[in-house]
Amino acid sequence: MRLSTSRVSNLIRAVERRAGARLFERSSRVVKLTPQGAQLYAGLRAAYIQIESTLEDVRRTGFLSGGVLRAGFSTTLPEKLRAELINVFESRYPDCRIVASGMPTTDLFRWLGKDWPVDVFVTWMPTASAPVEPPLHIGRVIHRVPRAVMLGAGHPLAGQERVDIEELAEGGHPVIYPELPPWFGELWAPATTSGGWTVRLRHLPASYVEDVLRLVAEGALAHLTFASLLDAYIRPGVVVAPLTGLPPMPVRAVWTAGPQEKLAEAFAECAADLAAEVGWLTDPDPAL
Repeated sequence: MRLSTSRVSNLIRAVERRAGARLFERSSRVVKLTPQGAQLYAGLRAAYIQIESTLEDVRRTGFLSGGVLRAGFSTTLPEKLRAELINVFESRYPDCRIVASGMPTTDLFRWLGKDWPVDVFVTWMPTASAPVEPPLHIGRVIHRVPRAVMLGAGHPLAGQERVDIEELAEGGHPVIYPELPPWFGELWAPATTSGGWTVRLRHLPASYVEDVLRLVAEGALAHLTFASLLDAYIRPGVVVAPLTGLPPMPVRAVWTAGPQEKLAEAFAECAADLAAEVGWLTDPDPAL
């Protein structure tokens, strides 16, 4: 209780005077409640819990009622997602302000364990848990985006309306495997298809989408990406086509423990609530 023995004794005597009865039986070895003490404890316990709960709610509201949240957004996310998530959060918490930045997906893994550059990061996250240190908090799904494939204009599959993952594997077409940890990379670009074909993965140091665009444009490499890039990136010599055979990729907010942890969690909840409200989580085109 962080109180001296004499202070506790004085408080007990004050409560006993107010109750008009002894509340404790004391001996050299034992201190226990009297029947009147047990009655008082039982009667006040529910009220005490309610008071503590209310105080915690007030503390939480006060913590979230002001401050700056550094929010990072993967550079390959759907174009309008960033603005809508910021708007809904700042509308719900008008005393808070978001400082937004665009970051490559791989920044998540480069920065973990070092100086985390943001308080919360909205990115492609195919799993609800991650075997990383420090522990990574992963929010509910915000969006699900169909997959696509990026090809050079001269690639044998570049003229097709859609490309299936089985075609890439069966044809032996090399696929870029960015710098990602294995637990994440296998969900991003699987080593084998559902049909049993081995995907010819090429491990390359491509941390930024600009690096990937250059590699694809220069050679016969393919890159597994998302349908949102159809609107976001245009580069001569590169085409993006819908990819079938892989499930849509979820978008989630992730954050680590720190001073802004509660604010980051509130942002993630706002984002997930908005997603459910506007229908972002409805199934995408089943053909994709």
